[in-house]
Amino acid sequence: MPEARWPFGRVVLLFGTYLLTRLWNRVTRRSSIDEEAHRLREVFEELGGLWIKIGQLVSLRTDVFSEATCRELSKLQHAAIGFPLAEVERTLRMEYGAELDSIFQYFSEEPIAAASISQVHLALLRDPNVVVAVKVRRPNAEHSFLRDLRHIKQLIGFIDLLGIGRHLHLRDALWELEQMVREELDFRFEAANTRRMRKSLKRHNIYVPRVFHKVSNRLVLVTEFVDGVLMSDFIRVGQSDPGRIEHWCRTNNFSPKKAGRRLFRSAVRQILEDNLFHADIHPGNIILLRDSRFALIDFGTIGFCERDLLSNYKASLQAVAQKDFGKAAEIMLRLAIEPPSLGDVKNLRRDLVRTYREWENRTHLNGIGYHERSLGSAGTDAGRIMTRYKVTLSWAFMRINRTWSTMDAALSYLIPDANYIELFADYFEDSRRRHLAPRRVLSRAASSIGQVMGRVEEYNSALDHLVRRQQLYSNIIGSASERILRAITTFLRFVRFLVGFAFLASAVSFLVIHHEHLLPAPEESVIAHFAHQFDDVAYEWWWIILAVLFVANLAFKAMERRLENRG
Repeated sequence: MPEARWPFGRVVLLFGTYLLTRLWNRVTRRSSIDEEAHRLREVFEELGGLWIKIGQLVSLRTDVFSEATCRELSKLQHAAIGFPLAEVERTLRMEYGAELDSIFQYFSEEPIAAASISQVHLALLRDPNVVVAVKVRRPNAEHSFLRDLRHIKQLIGFIDLLGIGRHLHLRDALWELEQMVREELDFRFEAANTRRMRKSLKRHNIYVPRVFHKVSNRLVLVTEFVDGVLMSDFIRVGQSDPGRIEHWCRTNNFSPKKAGRRLFRSAVRQILEDNLFHADIHPGNIILLRDSRFALIDFGTIGFCERDLLSNYKASLQAVAQKDFGKAAEIMLRLAIEPPSLGDVKNLRRDLVRTYREWENRTHLNGIGYHERSLGSAGTDAGRIMTRYKVTLSWAFMRINRTWSTMDAALSYLIPDANYIELFADYFEDSRRRHLAPRRVLSRAASSIGQVMGRVEEYNSALDHLVRRQQLYSNIIGSASERILRAITTFLRFVRFLVGFAFLASAVSFLVIHHEHLLPAPEESVIAHFAHQFDDVAYEWWWIILAVLFVANLAFKAMERRLENRG
């Protein structure tokens, strides 16, 4: 489409006309909330490009905007038409410096998918001989999106000038949006994201296609083609021909409920444990496989959280799972950009607790829809209460919200009778069992030792400075530093004892497993039973573990002596 002569003026005109029409209809009482939401969706669709994504992201802020507005904007879709094969070939020749047939044995003329930023073709690589999906960026995508981003900056600057919605912290939202746009425009980010997610999701038993880095770059991404059923097609066919879906499930040993629970557990695990999660798990990015398994694709947008935010979020979910709604409400307030005023804290906490209780009661009702019992429903109600008190959640939290919101479309079909409190309780119990596995305990112990050693070095540096300046201060400060030294020395002795015990236990386990003839202990002893929990640890790894524990013990002993000498 040809670009408008005054593009920013067009943006202002469309939104200005919408706001004036809405104001007039409110005065004359001629329209409903649903009609206003529908007109707003039409404005975003007419602007197209990045504005479609803006509308989709706005639809996630159910704590700020009305339910009708969020519901209508969630329907926004890119009406993307594939661009000509000649443009695809031109981009590939420019990036590869060679003709297509020297790279691919086959390349489909028609795209198998098209979006606002790119389109995807099916192809067969020459080396290796693998069927692949080739994502090629639209020729004008970067110019179009960066232009829209510039207009959004101008619009937010105008809104700030008027002093409207300061509690929304729109500048933070703009920064988050800018990062997402730049990541999606450069396919090298998606290639790196896919590689990282392939490694982490392997532990979840979820398949992620591999990336062919030699033929991937900023404008082209080549990944393995996963042969399965798109979740979006599964839902569409299920609505029109349920019998066909039932036949497919029987033939492929596929249980929708089992797959839905796996998807839920993986999403929570990605957020809380891996701190690396797919931020756009909509049905078009889920491929269903045999035996209730699935693959995830399209890692253009992934998320991670700051440690404090993640810790608070995990604690809030645990409180919800335990039905400790007072604690959940208190933790929710920590997630806000700015805390509420002192006069509002008590009332806000009370209203949040009531909201959680009402939601928990709904989860037990029969005959209500998935979305009324979903986590999003609880978040929406709680968010609106916080907005009423002018308390806004961090925009950095938006990617987590996006994950839940987009995944709901799949979960509402796979497990329509889901009880989120039970799902979270099951997840935390499963997480507890996994973390108690011997190998995980050993791994965490080694990690903790490394963290403690780093922390002790930090304390050493601080104490060096404190000891050098000790004579410049009063005796009170001097005695305080001595107490700190004694406390750290005692702590180090305790840690060294644990490391020594771990070394002894590892050495005995190693001997029991690989040199049992050297020990007099009977086969059925407690020590032998403990040792055989580590049967799958490779012989070479035992030497590495023993060496690390031995060196750690020496390092802690040296630190302890240094502190004793300073004391």
